[in-house]
Amino acid sequence: MLNRQHLEQQQEQLRQQINRLSAEQRKQFYQAWEKQVKDPDSYAVLNYLLLAGLHHFYLHKWLRGAVNLLVSLVALLLLLFGVWSLGLCLLVAISLIELPALFRANLQVLAYNNQKMQQLLEQVQHS
Repeated sequence: MLNRQHLEQQQEQLRQQINRLSAEQRKQFYQAWEKQVKDPDSYAVLNYLLLAGLHHFYLHKWLRGAVNLLVSLVALLLLLFGVWSLGLCLLVAISLIELPALFRANLQVLAYNNQKMQQLLEQVQHS
């Protein structure tokens, strides 16, 4: 379970480590960081389309996004061919699973960004 306080402390520690880098390393870090940072608002908008799982693809969670997309497509096909009860059950189930992610979009993206920030920091420090 993601904890806001823990993630914010982790982010602050990473920022302090970045500030201790040399000017050239900080420049290198921020140039790479601009390409990797994810926006919580974009994640939330993609999550509004929760049936497609696009928000998982946005954070490079390919398997979960593919499963989400596949289940959604199967549910829609079942509805299309008149298997209403099973199709609706699948849609309700996937909605119930994905709704918490919608309400925790900021934390999901903060955790992702912290992880990427740590990886990038290690790369810059060892280059």
